[in-house]
Amino acid sequence: MAGTLTRDHLKDCLTDVHFPASKDDLLDAAIRKGDPTAVQALRAIPTTDYASLHEVFGAVEFGDEPR
Repeated sequence: MAGTLTRDHLKDCLTDVHFPASKDDLLDAAIRKGDPTAVQALRAIPTTDYASLHEVFGAVEFGDEPR
């Protein structure tokens, strides 16, 4: 389904991010990829530094699973 963010989708958007990473680092990567779905989801997460992709996954609301 178009516009639904999945873990694999977000992982693909963040392939060039080096952790730890700030929310701004994550948003910049999604913007560079030109992915509005990922950008929208990342704008909704808390402003903090994320130690790993796993921590980002814990903060993001995915369209294909309950929060």
